[in-house]
Formats: sequence, structure tokens, C-alpha cells
Amino acid sequence: MYSDVFCKVYNEFGWNYYPQVFGEQLLQWMKRHQFQPKNSMDLGCGTGILCEILQNSGIQAAGMDFSSGMIQIARQGNPRISYEVADMITFCPDTQFDLVTCTGDALNHIRQLTDIQKIFDNVYRYTSCGGYFIFDILNENEVSTSEPFEMDFDETTRVWFQMTRPEADQVNLKVRVFEQGKLQFEENIHETVHDPVVICEMLRQSGFVVELCADRLLEDSNHGTTWFVVARKIMEDSL
Repeated sequence: MYSDVFCKVYNEFGWNYYPQVFGEQLLQWMKRHQFQPKNSMDLGCGTGILCEILQNSGIQAAGMDFSSGMIQIARQGNPRISYEVADMITFCPDTQFDLVTCTGDALNHIRQLTDIQKIFDNVYRYTSCGGYFIFDILNENEVSTSEPFEMDFDETTRVWFQMTRPEADQVNLKVRVFEQGKLQFEENIHETVHDPVVICEMLRQSGFVVELCADRLLEDSNHGTTWFVVARKIMEDSL
């Protein structure tokens, strides 16, 4: 679970750029496909940026995250949105949602494929018939390592980053925050690169129909460092 300090850095240091871009593309995708969900659930919602975008577009948005620090910031940002601290692996609400999302490579934080299968099975249960599950995962070919680099957070705070790949299917991000030159905390984020072919087959095992697995959500957008997956629940829940 992320520390409160890291959650603040995440929220204020520009990591919200990705859910902002994804949210704008998702709205375009929904318009092109004439998909008008009444409600949505964002898994691993972080500080709630995507939820706010969907809420402002007229969708009753909700979100969950394992980090209480992230959820605290999300609730402060928009008290009208329902947020919950929960484990994605066991999360299975009674409410059904027309749209379920999981972005920012949140699924790559789940290391075991058996746990991802549990997530897919549960998402299928709480996705409305005809609804969509749209998410992203890291693209192995686009994830690169980096030399350590630093950036100023404010006048007294400096943030240090380094991304490494200790193994072919592992990505580690180390973050250090210094206050007036003294180390305040260190966060190590571990992610696992999953094969999109395997992920899509697991979705089918859960009952979904996979409509898209590509390096972009929109055909006319630039490709990114992730695979975008669009899965639809066609049949009523039989699990």
C-alpha cells in the first residue's frame, strides 16, 4: 500500500496526466460506438481523475483502490463520487455497472495470473449485460529502463526516480523524496509484464467477448506504452 507522502506526490507531480488523457480518449470511444453507460466503476482509481471525468460527462461514477491514501485524496476532490478502499482481487460489489475500467497499468501490480483470473471472473459478475470492461496493461516492447533522474517538487522538496527491469517480465520503479536535502521516504513499486494474448484468453474464460487488443484505444491516436483491451459482456451471468 502506498504511503500518504507518495500519494501526495502522485497527485501533485503530474502522474494524473495519464488518466486525464485516457479519460478524454474513452469519451471519444464511447461517442464513436454510441455507448452511453449509466454508471461506471474504476478499479485502482488512484486519486479519482478518471472518475471525475466520467462523472462530469453525466455518468454515475464510482471507484475503488487498495490505497487508503489515494482514496482520501479522491474523496476530497469530489465528495459526490462513491469511493471504496478494497482489494481488487476479492472486490465484487452487489451493484452492476455498465462500464468497468482499470487504467494506469493497475493490473500489472497483480503478479499472479490466478489472481487476475479471479478479478476477471468477478468483473464479469458485476458488469451489466451489454456492458464493457476497458483496461490497459504494460506493453513489454515499450517499457524501458532509465538512469536515475531528479525533479523539483516545490522549493524545498526534490523527487528522485529510477525505473529498472530486473527480469524480462518485471518492472520496478523506485521513488525517493528529499526534504531540504534529507531523505524523507522511499517507495518501491513492482509491476509484472503480462502477455496480452494470455490476458485475452483469460477474459474469454470468464465469459467476455474481446473486441479490441491494440496499442491504442482510438485508431487515429498515437500509440502508447500500453496495450488497450476492450471486452464486452454479451450473455447474462452464468458463473
